[in-house]
Amino acid sequence: MNTTATVILSYAFMYFVLFIICPLVIVTFVMTCIKFFRSNEAQLVDAAVSIKPHLLDKESMHFLKGLKAIAANRYDILYGASLVNVVDIDDSIKNHDEVQEFMEHCHLDYVVVDNESSAVKLVVSDPAASSTEQMKFVEKCLDYIGVQFIKLDKDKHCDEALLRTALAA
Repeated sequence: MNTTATVILSYAFMYFVLFIICPLVIVTFVMTCIKFFRSNEAQLVDAAVSIKPHLLDKESMHFLKGLKAIAANRYDILYGASLVNVVDIDDSIKNHDEVQEFMEHCHLDYVVVDNESSAVKLVVSDPAASSTEQMKFVEKCLDYIGVQFIKLDKDKHCDEALLRTALAA
């Protein structure tokens, strides 16, 4: 009887190792490999993102420096905003999402914001960067909320006196 018990225990141990321990070791190994060898989205973004060498062209940089000199320390200048960053839409409008998406595509080159009140004082933009429909919509929206809109010429120049008068108002 002692021999029979030993044989049964040997078979029990062998099946325990074969069906419990071996699968656990294999699953642990596979999960570890998956963990270490998979590339997550953050790592893919790290590999694909780099700083642009020149965010602004020379004309834009020159105009921005001039605008900063005019604004002094009283105003902040945002570059490359869209209309949706400047204007809020009432949620009760029936086609709210369509209007908001259209506004996201309305490009504004320079937005001058008051330091103290965070109110938008002036918007300066190049009309060639957007369609005529978008520019009419931008002008209408900004006129409705009482923000002055100045158009740049094709060389990204604007009258300095006009800018000073607009900011003084």
